Order: sequence, then structure tokens, then C-alpha cells
Amino acid sequence: MIHSRPLDLITMGRTIVDVYGDQVGARLEDVSSFSRYVGGCPANIAIGTARLGLRVGLITRVGDDHNGRFLRESLEREGVDTRHVVPDSQRLTAVAFLGIRNKDSFPLLHYRENCADMAIAPGDYTEEYIGSARALLVSGSHLTTDAAAANIGAAIERAKARGTKVIFDIDYRPVFWGLVSRDGGESRYVDSSRATEATRRFMSRFDLVVGTEEEIHIAGGDIDTIEALKAIRSLTAAPIVLKRGAAGCVVFPGDIPSRVEDGVVGPGFPVEVFNVVGAGDGFLSGFLSGWLRDMPWTECCRRGNATGALVVSRHGCSPASPTTQELDWFLREGQNDHALHRSEYLAYLHRTTTRRPRPSTVFVMAADHVAPFEGLPCAQGRSIAGLKRLVAEVALRMARQRPEVGVLFDDEAGEDALYRIGADVAWVGRKIERTGPAPLRFRDDLPAAVHLAHWPRHQIVKCLVPMEDEESRTLQEERLRELYAATSMYGMELLLELVHPDTVQDARAAERRIRSIQALGVKPDWWKLPAFSDATAWDAIEQAICDDNPMCRGILLLGGGRSPEELAKAIAATSGRPLVRGFAVGRTLFMAPATAWLAGQMEDDAFEQSLTAGFEALVAAWNSNGGEGKARPARAAAGIVQEERA
Repeated sequence: MIHSRPLDLITMGRTIVDVYGDQVGARLEDVSSFSRYVGGCPANIAIGTARLGLRVGLITRVGDDHNGRFLRESLEREGVDTRHVVPDSQRLTAVAFLGIRNKDSFPLLHYRENCADMAIAPGDYTEEYIGSARALLVSGSHLTTDAAAANIGAAIERAKARGTKVIFDIDYRPVFWGLVSRDGGESRYVDSSRATEATRRFMSRFDLVVGTEEEIHIAGGDIDTIEALKAIRSLTAAPIVLKRGAAGCVVFPGDIPSRVEDGVVGPGFPVEVFNVVGAGDGFLSGFLSGWLRDMPWTECCRRGNATGALVVSRHGCSPASPTTQELDWFLREGQNDHALHRSEYLAYLHRTTTRRPRPSTVFVMAADHVAPFEGLPCAQGRSIAGLKRLVAEVALRMARQRPEVGVLFDDEAGEDALYRIGADVAWVGRKIERTGPAPLRFRDDLPAAVHLAHWPRHQIVKCLVPMEDEESRTLQEERLRELYAATSMYGMELLLELVHPDTVQDARAAERRIRSIQALGVKPDWWKLPAFSDATAWDAIEQAICDDNPMCRGILLLGGGRSPEELAKAIAATSGRPLVRGFAVGRTLFMAPATAWLAGQMEDDAFEQSLTAGFEALVAAWNSNGGEGKARPARAAAGIVQEERA
């Protein structure tokens, strides 16, 4: 069914930073490193429903601080409308520390005193904005103070005035009501007449009520589930959704029966549990992805239970939310795999459909070389590091006009350039390999994971794969697997580079190497390949990538030291190739001006002008040969839905 409103859903309320312990099986006291995620029930549901294809906005406040900006930027990358995520200069963003002690214990410590999201006020949003969505979701955690509850009441009235449905997630946490000690965030039920009274305050105004058995008990004021449901029904005609964890869910659209099982039952999916925190938000995201598309109750339940099952198999809450592709796969063929957290295919699907948005075409200044410059005359005050800083300045200036500009640096002479770039360029690559023959070695002969532990996660890990022989093949394959495992673990993208001469035989060899590497289970996000002249070789290369790595973002052409004229011709030969997404060129662009600059024969301005002119000439060559607006192959198209949604 087609709906005319701009948004399907607006969520309102708790938006925090989740700081998750990385060590599983440890007390929170013993955890030594953490991962930072978006947290809070309404924020988790905003991300979860956006990943499932709904158009979603969020109303909240965050601190005008580093954590607040982290939340806002993360939400924007997920495609959530953040126009009403208001920075609050008087309050800090709330934080929660979480751990995974075992399969039954998940310590949780909240820092929420006078936090930003509790200060949401009616002036932060308009009735028109509320009316732009089919539904508004509010949660019970904001009923704990008079001011926050009054804001919920104002939002509900604005929703009713505009015909927007109101969803109530009971979201009962005893710690927010002061009913347990501050380190008792894991507690899910303590009887409280005050909480019951507050939870019922707006019950008659809701169009859908959702809660766990403990939450239904608190809202109904009775520990007997049927009696609690009847008490809620006496206050509202809204359908009630009872979340039952591993047992699934039950919907009560009308009168409450004498047995829970006589409602609309949605059976759960048996899976091995890794982390239950966030399962309820995952369930509701999946459920609403059906409900807001007017699907039958049974299908809403099925989608909700499947989404919850996927979430409990992963680390974190919002980052564990599945995408449409994952949910479709699970419902189609993944239900019999109970060990979802060990599924390599599901991990691949999750990683590739939740990647950061990137430009669909990328033009990269590749300045990761060191060896070509080491023997050049170098005037006093000139250095390779200084040269790379100039390249960074050119890239930053051009990126303001061309979002498709990217950079590639090493972290030796290019370290300062990487610091200068930061995250101000949309595509930042960083070299990890140690230059030399096979077998592949990483910088300083350290494992890949040791390097990546200290790298910013937005950086793309670039690795040139040397040509192996029989003697080096086994060790090289082990190191490629190690590299892929490390990039996957840290949620980073991987670019593999193959260097070959431009001959028919070498193009075929590149295709065989691609198939061999991907057969190892190593599926890079990008390939960097020579601009081969042979059209049939490109057919085979693209087929090889699509067969084993259909979510690959694409191929970047390397310059290979060709002259600008020769490279422009090579670019023309790839015109119309759907997987060729741009170029990553270095020496072709700046070898000559770099030689002059290092020797002191060219000033900074002249070098920057020369590099800019050469780069623009290559972009013009790309565009003149049909580079703009290239279509993607059908099998690769699925891999870019999440990448380009922002």
C-alpha cells in the first residue's frame, strides 16, 4: 500500500551512547576495552526500522558534545532524519556501560543524571513535523519525571490532531524509577504503584501498546499476565503486543482471552543467544516493518521474532539490527541455522549491507608510495612527508567541490597527511602491507589486527597482494585470511590491489587470482586493478567478482605509472563497465611535479596547481567516456542499497 506522508515513523525519547565491553565472560569491573554504539530504545528502533526500509525520524536531545555529535552523525549515516535531534549546551549526552558476563547476566550501568534526552520539550518540534509521519513512537522511560511526561503528552496531542498513530513501548526499567541500586540496570521488574500509575497516564490515547511480560505486569498492576492484560484493555482499545523472548510474541487485537495462547501467537525462532540486550528493540523494529506496511498480525509477528533472533546473535544493540537483505535471507533459508553468530554468510551480508555510505564513483589520489621518491634529490626543507601533506591539502580543497575525491596514504611518510585529512574526505585509504615479494607481510611484521586496533574505523585498509609462487602460496593465503578476519572484526573496509602488465595473458591471470582469493572466503569491498585494454578480460573479471563476492562495492583502476594520455585511453576502454567505479592514481598524477618540488625547483602553489590540473584532466577523461551515471549489474545492486541511502 502506498502512503503519502513523508515519514513512516518518528521515534521520540532516550538516545544515549552505549559503551559495550569487548571482553565476553568478564565482570564489568574487569573489562579493559569497549566499543561505542548508538543506544536507547527510541534510537535503536529508529535505526532498526530504517535498516528495514522505513522512512524514519527521531526527536530527541543530545549534549552539544563529542558524544552528541557521534550520535547525530551515526544516525544520519543510517538514513534517520535528524532535523529534530537538538544539541543541548546545558546538559551532557547520557551514557550506559554494558557487559556480557555470560548468557544470563548482562551488567548495565547508566549515567543519566540531568541528561540531554530527558530535557526534550514541545518547542523542539512542531505539530507539522509530527503530522508528517504515519506513526509516533514514545517510550515509558520518559514517564519518570513530570517534565518529560508532559512532553510526551504534548507530542501525543499533536499526533492525534494530525491523524498520526501513537505507539507506546512500555520500556520499564526499575533503575530509572530509583527502585534498585544504581548498578542494578540489569533489573527488569520491581513492583511499583508509582510506575504503574505513570505508565497508565496516557494509555487511552495509544494505537498500539508493546511490552514484555514484566512490562505488561507493571502497566496492568498485576503479576498475573491475563489479569494485567485485562486491566490494560479496560483503559485502551489498542492492540497489545506481548513480547515473550525466545517463545516469540502474542498479539491481542481485541478482547483478552482466558489464556495467553488464545491470542495471535507468533512462535519464536530457536537460536543460540550471544547477547539479549537490545532484543526487544530489535523485535519491535521488525514488527513495525510489517505493521506500518499494513501486513497481517502473523507476518508482523514473524518479522519481529526473526529480527529479534538476529539481534541476540550479535554484539551491541543498534549495530546488531539487521537490514532488509538479512531479514529476507533469514526468513527464506536461514531459520534452521541456530548458530547465527557463527554463520560466515550472515556475517558477510551484515557487514556489507551496513557499511558507511560512500560516493558511488570514487577518484582517489594514491600517495601511498615511498620507494619511487626515496632516491630523488631533496632540497633543504623538502621531504616526502611534506610532499604528502601538500597532496592532502589539494584533496581537502577539491573534496569541498567534489565529494567523490578520495585519498590513499601510507602511515610512514604519510602519517601527517592522514592526520590532516581526518574524516573530512569521504574515501580515505591506508596502506597496511610491507612492500616486497611474496609472501605478503604487514608493516613492522606485526599481525593485521594489531595495526587495525589503532586505526580509525572509517579508513579503508589497502593491501597490495604480491604475486605468489608455490613456495609462498600457503603462507600468503593464511595472511590474507588473517587480514580479512581483522577488517571484518573491526568493521573496516578492505581494498586488495593486484598489479599486472596490460596484456591479455596478465588480465586472465588477474581474473584467476581474484577467484582464488575469494575462494578463500576473503571478499574485499574493493579491488584495485590495472586498466586492462582487453574487453573480454573485463567480462571475466566482473563475472568472477559477482560470482563469489556480489556485495563488492567495485573496482578502482590503478595508473601503473602510465602517462596521463595513455591512462586516459585505458579509462576509455573500461567505459560502461558497471563494476568499475573510478580510479586510484598516484605516479601518473604527481611523479613529475613531485620530482621538481622535492628538488626545490617548484613552489608549493605550483605543485598544488599541477596536481589539481592533472587530477581534473583524468576526471574529465572519465566523464567524457561515459563514467558518469554508470549502471550497476543486477547482482551487485543489492550491495549498494544501504550504502547510498543517505
